[in-house]
Amino acid sequence: MDANSSQHYQLLGLYDSPFVRRVAVTMNLYEIPFEHVSLSVFRQMDAMRPLNPLFKVPMLTLPGGEKLYESAYVLDYLDELAAERGLSPLIPRSGPQRRQVQQLMALAIVATEKSVAMEYERKRPAELQWPDWSSRLRGQMRQAFAMLEERMAGVSGTGGFLHGGRLTQADVTTVAGIGFVRTIQPDEWPRGQYPALEALAARLEASAAFTAVPLDQ
Repeated sequence: MDANSSQHYQLLGLYDSPFVRRVAVTMNLYEIPFEHVSLSVFRQMDAMRPLNPLFKVPMLTLPGGEKLYESAYVLDYLDELAAERGLSPLIPRSGPQRRQVQQLMALAIVATEKSVAMEYERKRPAELQWPDWSSRLRGQMRQAFAMLEERMAGVSGTGGFLHGGRLTQADVTTVAGIGFVRTIQPDEWPRGQYPALEALAARLEASAAFTAVPLDQ
């Protein structure tokens, strides 16, 4: 079916999830219209249950009713659509370029997942929180961002992107993660510590694909 039929694609999940947000931004970049079903897996469980009893977001419902879970697999599907339409996928389809972009994405996912885990830990009763665990998560998050910052510094002058002088999923995923940290955990983003990443985030957050997906929804 036509990938441009907006009534057929539904993306479930709030944009405060960096994983939902990276899928939404990618769909905007590929000009694939979709309906955003804005439901929380925590606050709107009764409404979520009949649509997604796994309570796992993002979930993309395809034109024929098939449901895709896990943002990495959703992105792979979207890249297939892009390639079929003659577009350059945000993740190269094969070879060393694919591997290099995926490894940069892995760093971004490490940073993001550790940040999300820290937020869950903060929501626990104070007497059940484990400071050493939070410290470990913080260290892993900051190390991943530091490695991405080093990468950005090393590619300065080649387009201002993480790989190949062009926008890839590594950039989208990194900026989605940064947005989560700076919005949900602003005290965990030391201002000025990652200047190259901040510049990347400022550029992409100002783009149409990102502004159409505001994080606070």
